[in-house]
Amino acid sequence: MDLEILWTPQAIKGFERILNYLEIHFSDKEKKRFLNDASRFFEMIKVHPELLPKSSSQKNLYRGPLNKYTVVVYRYQPRKKQIQLLSIRASRESGI
Repeated sequence: MDLEILWTPQAIKGFERILNYLEIHFSDKEKKRFLNDASRFFEMIKVHPELLPKSSSQKNLYRGPLNKYTVVVYRYQPRKKQIQLLSIRASRESGI
């Protein structure tokens, strides 16, 4: 099952914020590693959309780590064959 991934404006903003933070505070190597991790993660959820823990309060909502520093929230819409990325944020940086 290969699904389409749609990005909300909030997810785009969070992803860009992380990239900007990495660019300022880390090397290009770390930024490239994050982009590779993200790419692998997105390819994995396209095939296995129920990979992360499901929300107990909202239907088809999943939340969990992209890597040990980044949290992703997405909604799986099986009828539309889509994954809607709702939020991407750093898990321990309040200033990002």
